[in-house]
Amino acid sequence: MPNPRTKSPARKKALRGLAVGLAVFALTSLLGLLGVFRQLEWKSWDARLQLLADPSRADADIVLLAVDQYSLDVFEKEQGLGWPWPRQIYAPVLGFLKAGGARAVFFDLMLTEGSTYGIDDDRLFAEAMTRAGNVFLPVFLSAEKGEAAAGEARLLERSALDRSRVPGPAVHALKSVSLPVDVLAAAAVKMGNVQFVPDGDSVYRRLPLVFRYGGLLLPALPLAMAEFISTEVDLSKVPLDRSGNMILRFFGPRGTYQTLSIGAIINSQARIEEGLAPQVQPREFAGKTVIISSTAAGLLDFRPTPFGGVYPGMEILATALDNLVSGGAIREAPAAVAWVSILLFALLAGIGTSMLKKTGQLAALGLALPAVAAAGSLLAARAGVWVEFVAPAFAALSAFIAAALLSYGVEGRQRRFIKNAFRFYLSPQVIERVLDNPSLLRLGGERREITAFFSDVAGFTSISEGLSPEDLVGLLNAYLSEMTDIILDLGGTLDKYEGDAIIAFWNAPLDLPDHALRACRAALRCQRRLAERREDFRLRYGHEVRMRVGINSGPAVVGNMGSERRFDYTAMGDTMNLASRLEGAGKVYGVSTLVGEETARRVRDEILAREVDIIRVVGKKQPVRVFELLGEKDAVPAEELEKAARFGRALETYRAQRFSEAAAMFETLAGDPVAAVYAGRARQSAASPPPGDWDGVFELDKK
Repeated sequence: MPNPRTKSPARKKALRGLAVGLAVFALTSLLGLLGVFRQLEWKSWDARLQLLADPSRADADIVLLAVDQYSLDVFEKEQGLGWPWPRQIYAPVLGFLKAGGARAVFFDLMLTEGSTYGIDDDRLFAEAMTRAGNVFLPVFLSAEKGEAAAGEARLLERSALDRSRVPGPAVHALKSVSLPVDVLAAAAVKMGNVQFVPDGDSVYRRLPLVFRYGGLLLPALPLAMAEFISTEVDLSKVPLDRSGNMILRFFGPRGTYQTLSIGAIINSQARIEEGLAPQVQPREFAGKTVIISSTAAGLLDFRPTPFGGVYPGMEILATALDNLVSGGAIREAPAAVAWVSILLFALLAGIGTSMLKKTGQLAALGLALPAVAAAGSLLAARAGVWVEFVAPAFAALSAFIAAALLSYGVEGRQRRFIKNAFRFYLSPQVIERVLDNPSLLRLGGERREITAFFSDVAGFTSISEGLSPEDLVGLLNAYLSEMTDIILDLGGTLDKYEGDAIIAFWNAPLDLPDHALRACRAALRCQRRLAERREDFRLRYGHEVRMRVGINSGPAVVGNMGSERRFDYTAMGDTMNLASRLEGAGKVYGVSTLVGEETARRVRDEILAREVDIIRVVGKKQPVRVFELLGEKDAVPAEELEKAARFGRALETYRAQRFSEAAAMFETLAGDPVAAVYAGRARQSAASPPPGDWDGVFELDKK
């Protein structure tokens, strides 16, 4: 008779899976409390927002006026006005908006110091604000201690909130404030705080609404405006996270809200006063809420958001205002939901993996559980609720792996099945690393094929020494704006600016099969656009601006790099390094754009490129072939094609060590800097032949 105390195999497996699930639940809970998943969860939330992006849901009654590069250029060129402008220049803007029936206007500009154009400049702007009667200004509250300014309480009282309306968790205590100059602060209908901090990864996803300072409860600027243009906001019904912040529902990328150049508005008002038809009709602002801020690259009002690192700060404020008016802010799911989800997925993965035998069933379970977690979190996000995804998915994956390994150890006959199931959806190397150290499942990089782009302004040091700081900023603003727009329009990812240098890459984070072609087209268009602006730059700044570009295709590690608290989306590796070296090598040959051999191979059907040399750059032992971009094949003139062919024949002659003949052939290519370099080399080699093992490789001794 069987022993009644003997457990059946199925029951043993179930109990083993239960034990695994509970252990994984405990581990995941501990890691969650330690903040291991925090940054991954933030990024997964960003991905959900991007998947659900719907710019059409943004409030069409919010309009942005941008102090953009166009406006800066126009006023500097036509009126000689550098930045910052006289404040009275905004008076016609307010008159225009008032005539059009705008509901409210916010100036997201630093006004904490008196105008450099004198007291009357501030007074005229204040009088225009008073006439408009709907102008808001920013204050900057800080956690740092500071000296209280005389009369600041009187200026702030008009903007303070009634204590009875504010729930306790929504209040953030701060210690100092920076106010607009008194005459402007007095003319504002209200003021609100615009100083807030990002999440730990430097991305702005949420906004505090109420601040305690000096016995007053002061609103964030979007809250002050929402109450002015709508009805009194019921703060008890605004969803707040566990820190008392409102989580922003971004509806789309940069440009989601209608944006106009402030220069167009000033010009329109001037035309109206002259009796001419305006560029923009005032009636277009009827019932609109207007936010005025800067978007020019040199004014640096860009902040990282879930939709990228180059996002105007005024669009963040517009999003917060939109959320408050429409009631669309994101609600954070209670912590209990995360705990229950972690437990449920850990138990399902642990017990399910222990009970199943067939490889196909195991693979299906391993794929289904993270997919269900992803689908659930995505559906919740669509409903406006942030439900954690990373911790439940980690619990499911970890319990699946742990239960499978335990089964493998206990039931040797199932080892191959489990191993094959793992390989069905994960690489063995990843599985081994996760088993050894589960904390490796955190934010990091991935290896991708990319095309890297490095550019630099030729002779920038001498240019900068000959310009005033204001002119240097103006030149950089204009140059970087023009080049960056081309790169972004062609799908490139802007990595960073380093002074005058632009670093970008293609094929990350989005898959772009033609990434090499896009990068080459960007280089050609940048050079063409710079040539169009060269005379303008020379007349305005006294210098001709030329750029060198290096492009290279190959593998790189792409992802969020940095510390646990701050990191950037960037690319690293030899592919990036070689692109940088190619940019520098352009100086040796007097060419504007050099590309690596892999890039040239990928674009040869669309782009005409001539081989320049075989070089060995500093820091690399392996020589590389480099090519000069000449243009898109259907746009290169016939005479250029003929010159390229002649150069190619001369290069073949040179490499065949017929140096005197090659020198003569190169000298016929007058005006070609590369041919001039080779003519000199050929003459020198004819006079002093190279050794017998000469391979034609040119050694670069500088980066």
